[in-house]
Amino acid sequence: MPKPLDEYSRKRSFEKTPEPKPDPESAPEGRVYCVQRHHARRLHYDLRLQLGGTLKSWAVPQGPSLDPAIKRLAVMVEDHPLQYAVFEGTIPKGNYGAGSVMLWDRGWWEPAESKSPEEMLEKGDFKFILHGEKLRGEFVLAHMKGAKGKGNDWLLIKKKDAEARPGWDVEQYAYSVATGRTQEEIAQELPAREPEKKARDAPDGALSSPMPHSIQPMLAVSAAEPPGSGEWLYEVKWDGVRALCFLNEGHLRIAGRKGTSIERQYPELGVLPHHVAAESAILDGEIAAVDENGRPSFERIQPRIMARDANAVAQLARSRPVVFFAFDLLYWNGFDLRGVPLKERRKLLEEVVRPGTAVRLSETFDVDPRQLLEAARAQGLEGIVAKRTASPYQERRSADWVKVKATREQEFVLCGYTHGERDYFGALVLGVYEGGQLEFVGSVGTGFDRKLMKQIRERLDELRTERSPFREKVSLPQEVQWVRPELVCTVRFLEWTNEGRVRAPVFVGLRDDIDPSECTRSEPAAEEPAGKSAPLLPGDKAEATIEVEGHRLQIRNLNKVFFPGEGITKREVLEYYNAVAELLIPYWKDRPLSLRRYPDGIAKEGFFQKDASGSGFPEWLRKERVLAEDGKMRLQVIGDSRAALVWLANLGCIDQNPWMSRVGSLDNPDFLLIDLDPQECGYSRVTEAAQLIRRLLEESGLTGCPKTTGGKGMHIYVPLDPVYSYDHVRAFAEILARLAERERPDLFTLPRAVAKREKGKVYFDYLQIARGKTISAPYVLRAHPGAPVATPLDWSEVREGLEPGLFHIRNALTRFERAGDLFEPVLKLKQRLEPALERLEKRTERGRKP
Repeated sequence: MPKPLDEYSRKRSFEKTPEPKPDPESAPEGRVYCVQRHHARRLHYDLRLQLGGTLKSWAVPQGPSLDPAIKRLAVMVEDHPLQYAVFEGTIPKGNYGAGSVMLWDRGWWEPAESKSPEEMLEKGDFKFILHGEKLRGEFVLAHMKGAKGKGNDWLLIKKKDAEARPGWDVEQYAYSVATGRTQEEIAQELPAREPEKKARDAPDGALSSPMPHSIQPMLAVSAAEPPGSGEWLYEVKWDGVRALCFLNEGHLRIAGRKGTSIERQYPELGVLPHHVAAESAILDGEIAAVDENGRPSFERIQPRIMARDANAVAQLARSRPVVFFAFDLLYWNGFDLRGVPLKERRKLLEEVVRPGTAVRLSETFDVDPRQLLEAARAQGLEGIVAKRTASPYQERRSADWVKVKATREQEFVLCGYTHGERDYFGALVLGVYEGGQLEFVGSVGTGFDRKLMKQIRERLDELRTERSPFREKVSLPQEVQWVRPELVCTVRFLEWTNEGRVRAPVFVGLRDDIDPSECTRSEPAAEEPAGKSAPLLPGDKAEATIEVEGHRLQIRNLNKVFFPGEGITKREVLEYYNAVAELLIPYWKDRPLSLRRYPDGIAKEGFFQKDASGSGFPEWLRKERVLAEDGKMRLQVIGDSRAALVWLANLGCIDQNPWMSRVGSLDNPDFLLIDLDPQECGYSRVTEAAQLIRRLLEESGLTGCPKTTGGKGMHIYVPLDPVYSYDHVRAFAEILARLAERERPDLFTLPRAVAKREKGKVYFDYLQIARGKTISAPYVLRAHPGAPVATPLDWSEVREGLEPGLFHIRNALTRFERAGDLFEPVLKLKQRLEPALERLEKRTERGRKP
């Protein structure tokens, strides 16, 4: 009776071929699996599975596929010895199967059913699961019987599971898993590759630099709709754990969003250095666990986040493997790439990352983003992210990245739990931060099983406290056990109620990677309110005649793009000003305006227009003759009404820049302006400077109101009784500036000349206080990329992490509707400077005493 390997040995002369000779004593144990890419007379792939002491083998002419829709012919051939599972080399001419053999994939396999492998093979329905470096998941080999197939013909089919990849192309992975060589390199008997180094120059903007030890991840702002036109990349928003991967000479460290190392929680990602052509690199991406349909599932990754025990981590790595989706490259082979435009970083990323089962590139899409969002919603994905192609990598939240969620889901702070009939808790009490204070938003009692409830309760019991973290009294039907607000969870819900509570909430999971202070109320992506006013412009035509406050306005070129980076049109700018008019007009009314016009959008040069004596201004528009700063009388537009606001926006007045005084008291400003401008330093220095100014104001008995400028700096308005001259107000501001500089010379710089200002400090500009000088009003748009809005702040928000780019045309109205008018003291307070001067003098005298 012939032995299983007789046919293999009969076809080969082992003194002429490097192929292994059968050696039962050295055969490995287990269920070895491999695929060899064999370039013989024809190129094909050989699938081999260890069974019964040999490698059962099938020749697959077109190669295996991870696409379930693809059925591959697989011809069963003679058994091979187990030693063949590591063979790679060239079979010389004149020998059976002459040509190059690449070890294309390797790993192990297991049966997919309870039946024995031998029984499945005998019945011609062989189902198995592969755990390879390139192929993973469930497959089936189906024997073709009857007229459709010869005796050795089978079909190799990928089953639909989490590892399925529609459209997958086997030829994109034509490299050896053992040596990294190509088929041609094997045929030429070239040596195994060293760790790959790309023979290319670093892109423009890269800086030669040591590898940073830590980086704060760039974060996206939320929006209801994706940016329309302009230079953007669009990606799927992966529902997982943000991760920065630091690779250095084969070693890997993975940092979570808080900067803590998390690589031990995801041991299967240890292969990452083998997939990156670099000696050193930092990749930004998301760790996700995909479900049986290939969709990222936060429920699946939740146990991975919470696992701490080494055995539990190992078991979960097998049962719930994760994938790292790379979407940015921040450092590469000695070069810091954070200043390089995203488009170039992405190009290099795609060159140096070789995708595999555990490492993939987050795909970018060149489609209508609204269609992509609808596709994400239909697939049950979390949403999409738009990224400006020209943007550098910023270690903060930036409007250059915009996330649009397809589901109503966000993070909340866990503030306590109620006692109920269940063993561990009835419901979890939720909160969000508003104005620096925790606000109660409801509770969640569904979405977890008993095991998860036990784990959550154990975490919460470590944080028990008798004091409620909320500033207002919260009444719930059950007794509440409060906890310190240090844990964050994700909750999916139907909508926000009129009382500001979550409706129909469902618990999704805990988030150890997110700081509680980042949990602020976000409106549902599909229903972000557009303000209290009804739409100003009906339909989508390029022209419209509308009536505003009894004035007929002819509006043209409504589809002209004013902000090309975001695709924001003139129509959207007019709608914004119509919606925000009720808030804006009280700060704008009765003030002369300096018109800065951008008729062709912010990408083109704008121009100033101060004189309104021309024929282009309608008679109803309020105008006054004003003694200007140059000593000449000039007819200027005066802020007056909603109609005026809309008409000026129609002219291309994106910014609204009024005087600091009003008609009737033009020589007397009604607020003192403190303008803080960073000199090549981060915005955290600005917030630090603002808080010091706040303290000086409070010591002098004055109230100040902060707002973002919409640019790089911050304004603090100190409301005044309009009885002081500009010179007097400026002199007081200079006193504050000198005191601030004396107290923190490391923080403030005062020279007017830009060349003399010290870099890394904050410029305190008090010289801006002068007759005829203008300043951006609160609530106005700014003519900068991202369409930022000059936004009033609560002092509790003036802290590290604040960025002016947080507030923009797509989310500002939601904030204003929720927060109300934070600048109201500017209108109501009539503060005097004399008592403040006395307090500051006493403070100075105390400072002089020995």
